[in-house]
Amino acid sequence: MEKLRINKSAERTLDLLVLLSKSNSALTLNEICTAMNMPRSSGYELVQTLLYKGFIEFEDQRLKTYRLGLGAFETGMSYLSNMGIPQLARPFLQELNRKTGSTVFLGIEDRGKVVYLDKAESDSVMRPTAKLGSRRLLHTTGLGKALLAAMPTEKIQYIYSDNEIMSKTPYSKVTLSDILQDRKEIRERGYSIDDREDNLEMYCIGSAIYDHTNQPVAAISVASIYSTISAERKEMIIQLVKETAWKLSRQLGYSGERLYMDE
Repeated sequence: MEKLRINKSAERTLDLLVLLSKSNSALTLNEICTAMNMPRSSGYELVQTLLYKGFIEFEDQRLKTYRLGLGAFETGMSYLSNMGIPQLARPFLQELNRKTGSTVFLGIEDRGKVVYLDKAESDSVMRPTAKLGSRRLLHTTGLGKALLAAMPTEKIQYIYSDNEIMSKTPYSKVTLSDILQDRKEIRERGYSIDDREDNLEMYCIGSAIYDHTNQPVAAISVASIYSTISAERKEMIIQLVKETAWKLSRQLGYSGERLYMDE
């Protein structure tokens, strides 16, 4: 097998874009150079190039702080557009949001994490949120657990084989056996539950979405404030999530008989 050859300049460029995408605030040149462990002169040239190309921009020109620019957004949206799933799913998310009054998320699995692709949310002051493009744990989130439940055992074992299983709250599952048991229960009932496992104030219900190859390609979830969940509301959301996941999967050509099949 040919040895992978990494171009250092390209790697640094991508590392800078990833750094800005994960930062909760705009960064100065010094902060960028410190985080990336590179000389100020190299950082300056890299920043100026990306600034010229529109991939980053000033948030505050006086303070010289930088954030991602329109070029990065357009490139990311082009990727999502080529996938096709977000456009197809959008009206389903909006309808689910309208019926439940809660925030609805769409996500995919990538390199052992759930990536948030889209959301439909209400105007409530108290509402769950996740930055589009952000990554979160599979085993603690409603979206992630819905995706995990659709995976074969071997893939789950691979994802968690060399990694410490992180805990987000006291309710998070932190052993592989607990994760596999949770997957078994999700498959049996046909939907995932995140009961304060990622955030102590949140209760989420989700399901996987399948395509024409009968493979899981995404997941949806409804995220509600935990204190608003009653037995009646929970049952209503469960039925709507399953119904929406089923309709969306059919739109993608899924021919299976259930949302979760046995291995």
